[in-house]
Amino acid sequence: MSTFVVIILLFFVAVPIGQAIAKRIAAEADKPRIAGDDHAEERLGTLERQVRYLAEQVQGLQENQEFLERLLEGRSASDEPAQIEEKRT
Repeated sequence: MSTFVVIILLFFVAVPIGQAIAKRIAAEADKPRIAGDDHAEERLGTLERQVRYLAEQVQGLQENQEFLERLLEGRSASDEPAQIEEKRT
């Protein structure tokens, strides 16, 4: 008889309490954490500037790579490194 009472208590008392705690934890996890931070706007602005700077640097690298590829494509077959070495000696 006492096992039956424990099972009933678990289903009607412990489970709803556990569900309420889980809902509260989930609701707190969904809240944005930046809202409470006073320096969030400043940090976000700094992050945006840094990302913009990195994007410009990557674009510059890409342009340099394209330039080097054009130079290498325009090179004649007679300018291969082995033949250049033979010309020097």
